[in-house]
Amino acid sequence: MLHYPFVRADKKASLMTAIRCFQWLSLVSILGIAMPLPAAERKLAPGHRPEVVKRLQPAGELPAETRLNLAIGLPLRNGQTLENLMRDVYDPASPVYHHFLTPDEFAAQFGPTAEQYQAIIAFARSHHLAVTRTHSNRMLLNVSGAASDVGKAFGVHLRTYHRPAGDGDFFAPDAEPSVAEDVPILDISGLSNYRLPHPMIRGSAPLNRLAGARPNAGSAPGGAYMGGDFRAAYVPGVSLNGAGQTIGLVEFDGFYASDITSYESKAGLAAVPLQTVLLDGYNGVPTEDGGNDEVSLDIELVVSMAPGLSKVMVYEAGPYGAPNDILNCMATDNQVKQLACCWTWGGGPSATTDQIFQQMALQGQSFFCASGDSDAYPPGELDNASYADTPSDSPYVTSVGGTTLTTSGPGGSWVSEKVWNWDDGIGSSGGISSHYAIPAWQQGISMSANGGSNTLRNIPDVALTGDNVYVVYGDGSSGAFGGTSCATPLWAAFTALVNQQAASYDLPSIGFVNPAIYAIGKGSNYASLFHDITTGNNTNSASPNKFYATTGYDLCTGWGTPKGASLINALAPPDPLVISPAAGFSSSGLVGGPFSVNSENFLVTNSGAAALAWSVSNTSPWLNVSPAGGTLLPGAPAATVTVSLNAAANNLAAGTYAASIWFTNIGAGFVTNRQFTLTPSLQHIQNNGFEMGSFSNWTQSGNTIYTWVTTNSSFVHSGNYGALFGPNGSPGYLSQTLSVTAGQPYLVSFWLNNPAPGGTPNQFSVSWDGTTLFNQTNLGVLNWTNLQFLVTASAASAVLQFGFQDDPDYFGLDDVSVVPVVAPALQMLAKADTTMQFSLNTTAGLVYQVQYVTSLTQTNWINMGQPFTATNSATTIIDAGATDAQRFYRVVVSP
Repeated sequence: MLHYPFVRADKKASLMTAIRCFQWLSLVSILGIAMPLPAAERKLAPGHRPEVVKRLQPAGELPAETRLNLAIGLPLRNGQTLENLMRDVYDPASPVYHHFLTPDEFAAQFGPTAEQYQAIIAFARSHHLAVTRTHSNRMLLNVSGAASDVGKAFGVHLRTYHRPAGDGDFFAPDAEPSVAEDVPILDISGLSNYRLPHPMIRGSAPLNRLAGARPNAGSAPGGAYMGGDFRAAYVPGVSLNGAGQTIGLVEFDGFYASDITSYESKAGLAAVPLQTVLLDGYNGVPTEDGGNDEVSLDIELVVSMAPGLSKVMVYEAGPYGAPNDILNCMATDNQVKQLACCWTWGGGPSATTDQIFQQMALQGQSFFCASGDSDAYPPGELDNASYADTPSDSPYVTSVGGTTLTTSGPGGSWVSEKVWNWDDGIGSSGGISSHYAIPAWQQGISMSANGGSNTLRNIPDVALTGDNVYVVYGDGSSGAFGGTSCATPLWAAFTALVNQQAASYDLPSIGFVNPAIYAIGKGSNYASLFHDITTGNNTNSASPNKFYATTGYDLCTGWGTPKGASLINALAPPDPLVISPAAGFSSSGLVGGPFSVNSENFLVTNSGAAALAWSVSNTSPWLNVSPAGGTLLPGAPAATVTVSLNAAANNLAAGTYAASIWFTNIGAGFVTNRQFTLTPSLQHIQNNGFEMGSFSNWTQSGNTIYTWVTTNSSFVHSGNYGALFGPNGSPGYLSQTLSVTAGQPYLVSFWLNNPAPGGTPNQFSVSWDGTTLFNQTNLGVLNWTNLQFLVTASAASAVLQFGFQDDPDYFGLDDVSVVPVVAPALQMLAKADTTMQFSLNTTAGLVYQVQYVTSLTQTNWINMGQPFTATNSATTIIDAGATDAQRFYRVVVSP
């Protein structure tokens, strides 16, 4: 929002602003018989026809004109190389450990080729499907078309069916889609609406359903947990709060901002910025009987566990959105390192979805998915459309189960946990995948006691509380909820704390956490890093014998819940070499100095229990560092390292220079950097564009009524601010005393405008050390005009002054500069035949005219070409066709 100054009633206000992305008929003549050519081979794309369709009779045809939105997936390249890299990036012994890719690097190495992508686009358009969105990794293509055209494109008939439960109709293909062999399609989202995305949140269980199911120990109404309860239970004494981190949420509904504000107020939390990313045409308005309670819960829990987050990004695609559209946006944006999903869309696994998860993992993104709220899955049913909570069993995500937590009271410490299970098929889901083989990181665990598989993927991986959680939702409603939906955003927020600590030691994000978590679970320190949940089960009538909580890993709560600082330190190990302060200096000044900051002292401390050797590396030519290293004993006084500017800093040209100093813990290999910037400037004016939002560094005198620094766009030439001058009756003045060099020429430049329709009297003047450079009265309408003057300093200081009076309206002033004029030295760089090429030192903004004579006795110099205005500090001059025996050149400079 722009804020404008108030305008006197007798002035004409001109402070308005308008603000405004074959048939080939092969006639084979053999014995006079015309034989048809066999049809081209087609390949099937399985997994698109819901299993339930096999047991149903069609109710009708989907109307031909029905508009369908599809997300077509393309296969990645170099699959084996990708798998190898996935292994190495998460192997601490590998030289590429945690060397994550950028989205561009991933697309270049593994994405479909541009030719393949164009082939899919051509395929779509040839079948009258409109391309609605392309993706930078070329893994997904969004198209839209009539049902009849979609059916023809993929060789299916789209039928309608009655839902078995009597809950309306749905549409689906009558067969698996197929395409020609040379069409690189992996799968297609949107051919059926049998299983739309739905949230996993559960309303709270009635009191006394199970003994002790609701300990009522939280600080919210009714004893539910909210806000600081989660940090007190799981990260007691931890100061990390998620600062500098962002969490991303997968959502298929909207939220009411007032609900989040209300929750933060009730929980005593500061407001965390929210950014909504709308996809698939969704407008963000919460839908009736949708999943608004899920969206509110997700946001409220991440800000409870990580109240210092930079922001929460809520990716919303609406109830009919395509999951892959959200997931691929998260991957290609790569803005968020911890992501959470508490929705399921069933239908079994999607190869495109798994590819997106692989990209996330290789980019260092952590993705957490709720395991589900239907207790243990019956054997072999984890991927069945009737049971599956896709994508919770993907081997590229962290599947999160739920517990019932007991604490010592509101805001109290952790006391105990058991498996969340409300009976009647409502509880922490777990099971054995019927599709995915057991990943390498899950191997080596005894499955004899927990009922898991040694050959197939087991879920969940970890857990957090999923019972008796307070939520504000529905535009003012509130209540207690349960579900692995509660546990999942809490794990994403816990990971934000881990990544905050990692960032403080200049370490990358932890990325896909499963390899590290399973290594911890199988290691000797497991009991000190996780709460091992050994009480309870997720059995139900469909699976009466599976599963039970056991010591170590189980299919109810995975490895359990985190033990605060100990697990954070295991995932992002702290460096005992502590460097303070946490940042280097930023220094500025005139070319040649002096500079605002010349040195900074750092204290180097050993916070560990053993001696450590440390060193400092410096590659900057304008910084000195002393000493370069040493050894610190435990508890010894801190060593002092001084980083200072050296003589080379005085020889730097105008510009901004960056440098890093690296502190290394030699034994542990930890490296911490401090960054420095130096900005030598030709600019002698301070606050020259009024971007400080005031007249700081300037002196006001005379009549200064109706003189402001403003954001009004009519008086801002560049940046956010400009000066507005409009005193009545007598002039006002604005001046600044400058440090200059005697005898040095300077270019004074500024931008002036008079946007009103004119009117008198008015006057504007400029002077340099008392000498008038410009003085005019009764100026008419003047659009932004750059005025420049050449001046020479007579002493070590000079005064630049502006005078102004405008009775009916206002002048605008912005972007004032005073820069030394560089001597326009000519140097010959090259000569070829009759062409001469020169390098000319120039000052941006000045007008130059190159002239020549063939003899120094000539008095009339000849202009070589037209005058030009310099745009930077060096200009190349080419004199073609110089056939004279000799030429002498000179340069004439004017403002």
